[in-house]
Amino acid sequence: MYHYKIEILILSQNDFLYNAVRSMPPLEGFAHQVLLQKDADEAIKSADIIICELVDADVLQALQQAKTGAEVILCAPAALVQQLSGKTYQFLTDIWAQPYGEAFVIFKLKRLFEAIKAVKDRNLYRSYLETAINSIPNLIWFKDVRGAHLKVNDGFCRAVGKTKADVEGRGHYYIWDIKQEEYEQGEYVCLETEEIVLQKRKTCVFDEKVKTKHGMRQFKTYKSPIFDDEQQLIGTVGIAQDVTDLENMGAELEVILRNLPFAVLLTNEAGIIINANENCSQYFAVDRETLLGQEYASWKHKNLFDMGEINAKGYADATLFVNGRARNMEIYEQPIYDVFGTAVGVLCMCRDVTVERSLSKRILHNANTDHLTELYNRRHFYEYMGKLKNMVQQVNLFYIDLDNFKKINDIHGHQTGDIALIMVTDVLRETFCESFIARIGGDEFLAVVLGPRNESELAELGERFLTNLQRAIGRNEKFAVLSASLGIAASEQLADVDLLIRQSDIALYDAKRHGKNQYKIYQP
Repeated sequence: MYHYKIEILILSQNDFLYNAVRSMPPLEGFAHQVLLQKDADEAIKSADIIICELVDADVLQALQQAKTGAEVILCAPAALVQQLSGKTYQFLTDIWAQPYGEAFVIFKLKRLFEAIKAVKDRNLYRSYLETAINSIPNLIWFKDVRGAHLKVNDGFCRAVGKTKADVEGRGHYYIWDIKQEEYEQGEYVCLETEEIVLQKRKTCVFDEKVKTKHGMRQFKTYKSPIFDDEQQLIGTVGIAQDVTDLENMGAELEVILRNLPFAVLLTNEAGIIINANENCSQYFAVDRETLLGQEYASWKHKNLFDMGEINAKGYADATLFVNGRARNMEIYEQPIYDVFGTAVGVLCMCRDVTVERSLSKRILHNANTDHLTELYNRRHFYEYMGKLKNMVQQVNLFYIDLDNFKKINDIHGHQTGDIALIMVTDVLRETFCESFIARIGGDEFLAVVLGPRNESELAELGERFLTNLQRAIGRNEKFAVLSASLGIAASEQLADVDLLIRQSDIALYDAKRHGKNQYKIYQP
């Protein structure tokens, strides 16, 4: 997934817009860098979004220097907007008529961010498609309902000996170098199968002979209809494998099995394994000859003993031990039917997803965790608190801020400061062992304790943390100046997360004001 930083330049004489933009959380995959300036300079040339409240001839001239693709928003009174020249409108993305409030700014920017994300997503999906189809050696093409080729893959171009520029937008007779009269007669040009797919409105498989300038070629083709958002047919997609030189369908199957990047095996109607590719030997540490002839159910019980239930789409998860190491496997299992609809065997495909699952877990962990302390971060704190909103239970928030932490960094260095933070983390885990704990800033922490607690119980927890912390501090003379202040707030039914945070912050400030190294409980 991409990660994109949006540079936002605000040209204004006040910080209203700056504060409004800074208050907005970025969309997934994005980060914001917001700059406030009172005049136009070179920053205009690099910004992705420019919001300008400065309306004079020099600034309007400077805005034309924005980089290609930048979103330029002009903020001006309605009367002044009416005076803008047509040339000015050409380089503007939007105009915000003043006056406006924060809600308006947030609404407009949210829509703009979503539009930028939509473009990024579209480009990403386009890249997915291009990479996927060009990685497949078979011929792949997309046609409109008139039969013009809209997109083809590299394999298609290799087969016809033309570039994509030559092929895309053209019809069959030109691409395959046959006469238009032959094309219109429909023999050996796939016209009939295209019509079948469009009429049936579903994926169909064909054995097709295609006449080319190099002679007749035999293809196994898979063609599917393409629909728009209103389920109207707009074209077809086809995948073809040239099987001209295959002696029979068995040879074709062997080629497919051999080139699939995962383990595949087939059974007959009696449940006996009759075919398997070489990846099966690598996955299950057994030669292919030994695998063939085994009873599929027994083999599966032995090798995929913890396999879960097959879901509606035919998939299940399993664990495979290879040389003493556990591997995560994704299993796909489906019955095979003949042309009469009779079950004649089973297809089983096994894909090693160990790295994929591990990366997914690591990405999720990194997104939710502070890298130094391994505590949850601010982002995950808000996600966690969001799940608690309006639940019928008391939520108790402990806001911890270290006293004199900067002195440790200044005197002993940041490495010692990091050690101190890890020490505080250990104390937090010792004190709030059953609770959600997060590091939300340099030396700021939050602990969320669920369940009913009266004031004396909250005080006991606060006192316990301070006692445990002082004990830990006493083990390292470099931490002698360190202490902590706590602000405690409680909500019997959490409805406003930010309100609870503000209450705990007020209590924390009270503890600081009264000499630090103590706790205070918020009193309305």
